[in-house]
Amino acid sequence: MKEEKETRMKWEKKYSGLKDKRAKHPFRNTTIPIIFDEYVDMEFGTGAVAVTAHSKIGYEIAKNHHVPLLQVINESGLIKNSENFNDVMQFKCRQVLIEKLYEMGLLKEVLPYQMMLPVCTLTGDVINYLPKEQCFLSCRQLNEKAAEVVRTGKLKILPERYIQNWLDLTGNASDWCISRQLWWGHQIPMYKCTTDEKSVWVAADDKNAALMEAFVLLETLPNLIKIERDKDVLDPWFTSSVYAFSALGFPRGYQRRNVLESFPLNLTVAGQDLLELWVHRMVILNLALTDKLPFNKVLVHGTVCDSDGAKICKQRGNMIDPDDVVYGVPFDALTYRYEEMQREGLLSKAELDRISNYYEANFVNTDGIPRCGADALRFTLLSQDIKSDTINFNIASCYENKLFCNKVWQCVIKAQQYYEKLKKTDEKITIRDLTYFDKWILSKLANMVYQANKSIASYDFHVAAKALKTFIDKELCDVYMEGTKLDFENKNPKQAYAYAHTMSVALNTSLRCLSPFMVHLTDELIPRVPGFRFNIIHNFKDTSNKVLNYPKYADFKVWKDAAVEKRVGELLSAVKVVKNIKGLYNITSELVPCVYINTEKYNLKSDILNNKNVVLNLTQCVDVKFEEPPRENIIKTMFDRNTEIAVALEKEEARQILTVARYKLEKKIERLEVILSNLKVKYSSEEYLRTTALDVQLADRERLEAKKKKLEELQKLL
Repeated sequence: MKEEKETRMKWEKKYSGLKDKRAKHPFRNTTIPIIFDEYVDMEFGTGAVAVTAHSKIGYEIAKNHHVPLLQVINESGLIKNSENFNDVMQFKCRQVLIEKLYEMGLLKEVLPYQMMLPVCTLTGDVINYLPKEQCFLSCRQLNEKAAEVVRTGKLKILPERYIQNWLDLTGNASDWCISRQLWWGHQIPMYKCTTDEKSVWVAADDKNAALMEAFVLLETLPNLIKIERDKDVLDPWFTSSVYAFSALGFPRGYQRRNVLESFPLNLTVAGQDLLELWVHRMVILNLALTDKLPFNKVLVHGTVCDSDGAKICKQRGNMIDPDDVVYGVPFDALTYRYEEMQREGLLSKAELDRISNYYEANFVNTDGIPRCGADALRFTLLSQDIKSDTINFNIASCYENKLFCNKVWQCVIKAQQYYEKLKKTDEKITIRDLTYFDKWILSKLANMVYQANKSIASYDFHVAAKALKTFIDKELCDVYMEGTKLDFENKNPKQAYAYAHTMSVALNTSLRCLSPFMVHLTDELIPRVPGFRFNIIHNFKDTSNKVLNYPKYADFKVWKDAAVEKRVGELLSAVKVVKNIKGLYNITSELVPCVYINTEKYNLKSDILNNKNVVLNLTQCVDVKFEEPPRENIIKTMFDRNTEIAVALEKEEARQILTVARYKLEKKIERLEVILSNLKVKYSSEEYLRTTALDVQLADRERLEAKKKKLEELQKLL
């Protein structure tokens, strides 16, 4: 209010004598009104600006002051409605006008001014706005209904931060222009009906219906009425917004088929940029025409961006076709396609250059985009928090998930091979025969099902995706199946069958949980999972592979066992120490490694001895002993303050191998110490603390702590 008052004072001081006056037009034999508006910046130039029919802002000012607009540029870019300049190209006319104004002594000076112009990306032409007759939809009452359904909770918008966006949209009383001057689309069913005296616009199914309505409105004989259909088409968003019910037969046969019973649907998912363009308009049109909501919930997801967080668009050149990710495309074919689009006029030269530069920077080394498949693409997108503002898509992550698909496939193949090794037995298997390791994987399975149920219900798909991948990849494949593989040939058939029942349930259940994320893969693999007519752990009730029951946590929570998880977790930590030693010292099975453990922990010793085969399978060592290790060819490390783990090598050439490996490890530690020292200096500098964002600082600190932990682990192995 204070700024408006100051602006008015400046007007009154500078142009007070011109209020309610008219100015003589220098080139047309007429006068134009002088108006005052807060939009004008009094500090810029003269503080006066021309209002034209070819500016969005000028149009709004003219509308607010009820000033008629005169179109002076036609669709060919030629001047019209000007006595002396008709049919002159607009830019040539501009130069002529400047010269004429100089001659008339009306132009004081011309100064350069930088501004943003709307320019066509394909032709480079400056875009001018033209006043045209349009069809508008009055949205005031429609928006009131749309706001009310959200306030009363009939329509839920998730995440809830978008509720305010919705209320802002519905609080806007602007009319919606539903006509477009395009060469494609649904032609607007509007007819201009004209007589010698007046005209009227009529909405009708066809020309005859329009004539009958115009006959009543114009109060004249039909043969005196000239009818012309509007050449414009409907806004594509209007057509999209009525799709929910138009696809069901609206308006013909709509009530007869009782399709209203189908409404409302449960959920719609849309990007944040579509909340206004599509979702909002679907709601207002459905409420207006059917008096029902099209859906009960709206899930708004972030904008899909590239790996650097930039929005994917032609202007940035970072476009990625989903089909290319699914099927793969060589680099040459990738670039050739966009060159063809440029030749066909679909891309400008500048856009083509940006696309080429982006592809050269990202896909030359991989010879294009590798084939990832639809499941990997879907899983990659759902592995991120879709409720955030952006979803960064990385081809490398997608290819990694393609390899995860391969691993899941191989997991089922291995299970089939394991089952073929089972020896026939007449002994009855019960849950009492389940091993310590079976109970651990079943407890982990219960955790995963819980996370999947909870996260999918709350639309936190990334949490479910992480839980699924961790369970299948790290726990089921890398630990359980790898640890038990040799025991399927065990002389003890009960133990082998206990593993088989457990593996079948774990695979079947995890694949069912994975199904919404990787539907093609799971549809193919679930029928292939080996199993039993009656599983001692859990039996799914469905009999058809077309519609499979999704696992429920209630059916698996009985297997949740925190104590078993803790004990097996400690055993696996010891296994990890052995594997780290072997990896850092490049110890292979040919060197006959043997594990020696010195511990005061009874549970750890008991668990390792009772699951010795599992430990040997996971560590790829020949034996595990609880005794003093030999003095030569040995690597020791402290597992904790009560436990020491050592790996001894029996081959004679082990001494030389360990000497070389220890030297490399020392150099690795030295390099890591230098890196840590430099990072500490950098992260403690005043410039870094002053200029770096807090979230970046926190991420850097986490990486620093991870490197410190890594250094401590390496130092223990020397």
